[in-house]
Amino acid sequence: MKWLEQLTQRSRVKPQTKAKVALVSSYLTEKRIVFFTSGPSKMQVLGSLIGTLDLPDPSAAIKLIQSREEIGSTIIAPGLALPHARLDGLTKIEAAVGICPEGVHDRHDGGTPIRVFVLFLGPADKMKEHLTFLSNVSVLFQDEAFLDKLTKLVSPQGVLHAIREAESVN
Repeated sequence: MKWLEQLTQRSRVKPQTKAKVALVSSYLTEKRIVFFTSGPSKMQVLGSLIGTLDLPDPSAAIKLIQSREEIGSTIIAPGLALPHARLDGLTKIEAAVGICPEGVHDRHDGGTPIRVFVLFLGPADKMKEHLTFLSNVSVLFQDEAFLDKLTKLVSPQGVLHAIREAESVN
């Protein structure tokens, strides 16, 4: 996705604003990190992740995510999907991580099952915040070795620690 590469490149070169950008981990809690032990469907994963979030209307969120997924795949790297949408009624980003070591097959996966899902919803009226978060997640999770590390962890605490550790390096 050329637009995503450009956005990522821009954020590495020069910050768009002097305000400090919140870390991906600041939007996560242990409750928002879910493990899937056997091959669930993509919709089961998305529904479970949405269920961990503090949303005014979870059913609207599921519909938006499904619509977004039908328009185009959110798989941005082998084994990584970033399902996302903007939702009315939110005041901040809501995010969750799903880990499925066996992987979930999707018609867009190119033969590599999705092992890590980073689902997020942003406020409908804050496009810049949404795109900044998308860029930050893309940079943080683009390393295949990092994805492998996450799929070998067995606790939400371990995943959150690994994400914080990776952010401290970037």
